[in-house]
Amino acid sequence: MSAPEQRPTIDPDKVPETLSTGRFNISVSPPLATITLTHVRPKIGSLIDGDKIVLENIVRARIVTTLDQLVAMRDVLNVSLRRGPPCWISPIGA
Repeated sequence: MSAPEQRPTIDPDKVPETLSTGRFNISVSPPLATITLTHVRPKIGSLIDGDKIVLENIVRARIVTTLDQLVAMRDVLNVSLRRGPPCWISPIGA
């Protein structure tokens, strides 16, 4: 029995990268899971009108996938993070 054919990966819509430094949530409703990612930024009205910084979490992306894919993502993260801290993280004062 031969291995399944690997399809090429393409990006015809040129999906942009999205910055997410805020809170996140994973909601499961079998057979799907929704990952919601947020980014913290100041409310524009209070920043411009009141010269006051009021931060809020803005939803930047919602990814809906199957539970099997969610488990596969978990496994990839576990293996990747088990190798130690990422190379771009260095100790303070190094």
